Amino acid sequence: MTKSHLLGLDIADKSAVAQLERADGSKCWRGLLSTDQVGWKHLEKTLAENEASFSELFVVIEATGVHHFAWAERLTRAGAEVYVLNPLLAARLESSANALRGHKTDHVDVAKLCEVGRLHTGQFGRFHYQSRPAQQGLKQLDHARGRLRQTLTNLKKSVKSHLGLVFPALLRAKIGTDTARAAAILAKAPTAGAWRALPEPERKKLAGAKQADLDQACAETLADEALAQACVPAVRALLAAQRDIAVKLHECEAVIQARLPQQRVALIASLPGFGGRTAAVMSTYLPPTFEGWGTRKKIAARLQAMFGFDPRLRQSGNWIGHVKISRRGIRTARTALFQAAFCSLGVDEENTGYYKRLREIEKKDHKEAMVDLMRKQLRRLVAVLSNDRPFQPRPSLPRDSATLRRMRPPAPQSSTAA
Repeated sequence: MTKSHLLGLDIADKSAVAQLERADGSKCWRGLLSTDQVGWKHLEKTLAENEASFSELFVVIEATGVHHFAWAERLTRAGAEVYVLNPLLAARLESSANALRGHKTDHVDVAKLCEVGRLHTGQFGRFHYQSRPAQQGLKQLDHARGRLRQTLTNLKKSVKSHLGLVFPALLRAKIGTDTARAAAILAKAPTAGAWRALPEPERKKLAGAKQADLDQACAETLADEALAQACVPAVRALLAAQRDIAVKLHECEAVIQARLPQQRVALIASLPGFGGRTAAVMSTYLPPTFEGWGTRKKIAARLQAMFGFDPRLRQSGNWIGHVKISRRGIRTARTALFQAAFCSLGVDEENTGYYKRLREIEKKDHKEAMVDLMRKQLRRLVAVLSNDRPFQPRPSLPRDSATLRRMRPPAPQSSTAA
């Protein structure tokens, strides 16, 4: 390694274990830092005492949720060369000093980070930390959007479960639980008894074409009116929470749309199968540039691994396992790519023909064919972003056999000696 010193950091919520080594592997210092300005001053003092400058410092940090970001940003601004390793990778690159004992402590972890950094420096290029506040903010917004969506889904399930006790007739009439009509009915009549007490014109106005179905369901219900009335406040509380979360989700999606690079989103959306939502997700998690990533084939392979649908093979001796996708990557982006690939089957003749060939000729099952189609979509995406031009479909080839025969080059004539 070209740096004079190496620093390993294992960061938690309120403390960080650090180890400082020289390039030859000799240990200078190991200790505990607080994750605040006091801890940073302590690190600066330790580096000065060991004649180590930030510009000559090679830092290896184990990714720990969001706790490592503040240190990575501060060290990068100070001039250090910072690399952030996935905990899974750090665990697999076992330290030789701990290979037999297998201890798991913070002090062992930082020693392993230093050793891994010293031995595998040349292979750490893709883990080099780059300060991208705008993209990280988009990722956090997308994470928040996912949490809000999950919470809203759980609330809808909970409302439906409570309605099974309070107003099961509403479910039997198939009016739904999150429509404007259902909300209006529950605001006026949250139980079967309250619904029957409403005058005919008002029931007709609230239920519309579903009035007869709801009247019949209320007449046949076994729900106890006293118990249903006692549980109405719970349903109303859940409905109010559902409305609030829906508003917050809409606001979050609006903020995401405002912060996205619109030109890039438009390029991705030009691909068949990609819509506004999937294009936004891909733009959020793709790196701003592919500079230094190699050829387009290598870029697609690295993105495939980053999204977690690269093939994983397990075999030992005569035993060979099934090839499956790794599922170790950005799940949100993988899901968006799958949705785009699936949607492209209805709008893109080339992808449809490719899928049919995989299924009918190569005899692959649906999941295998979809993974291949996702890979095809990813290669298209890389090409569109690399060329900085919208997707242009290939010209359709003639389908009839007569035209194909005319296009086929003539067979070479063999010359024989007389």
